[in-house]
Amino acid sequence: MSAGSRPVTLQDVRFSYRGTEVLRGVDLELGDGQICALVGDNGAGKSTIARLVVGELAPDSGSVRLFGQSPARFRDWGLVGYVPQLPPEAISRFPASVLELVDASQYSLGRRASGRERRARSEEALARVGLAAYGRRIIRELSGGQLQRVRLACALVGDPRLLVLDEPTNGLDRESRSIFYQLVADAHDERGLAVLLVTHDLAPLGELGCLVVEIADGVAVERGGGDGRGGVGADVAGRSGGAA
Repeated sequence: MSAGSRPVTLQDVRFSYRGTEVLRGVDLELGDGQICALVGDNGAGKSTIARLVVGELAPDSGSVRLFGQSPARFRDWGLVGYVPQLPPEAISRFPASVLELVDASQYSLGRRASGRERRARSEEALARVGLAAYGRRIIRELSGGQLQRVRLACALVGDPRLLVLDEPTNGLDRESRSIFYQLVADAHDERGLAVLLVTHDLAPLGELGCLVVEIADGVAVERGGGDGRGGVGADVAGRSGGAA
């Protein structure tokens, strides 16, 4: 990773699902401390972009760079916090406490630390999302909003420079959505995080001060924003529809 590398760079990225072209010639740049929200209908390709960034998918052609490296070769995953789409029941069935889940999320970071050090970081991450008193609670006992805050704690525990959020407030009530986005704003302000947000929820975007990029029929168009907390100068271009 080079010192001046942007957290996210996509150049002329193309991607297809089962022969259906979804992304054609997509360009996107996200700098340190900048926020970009990808919005649009289901199937427009928003989550595909997020999954390409974190290396869950590989482009058919073009270049995806995560802090200057291909995600396939990237190793310093402590720099990246990721909250993917995940049905709440997929986690709530897991027989573990809140603290154990956050603690376990550190093993993927590739950092050697004692159990005491990991536990201290986990407790700090839970305190950041307002759940310091919930460490011993079993995951299935949480509400949907509390569960998403725990997942945010899992993403923040490695002290990342980039936060990738894929539809993080789906299914949450208005109050829970508001709390979640305030926590994201606080993390951004405190740590200077870059944030790539995939969302259908337009209400908080003005307060987040992010650039809004709409993905529709494979075409991405800037819809404004970018002031306030530090929007990103992004150029996303697509010329094909598709599902993803």
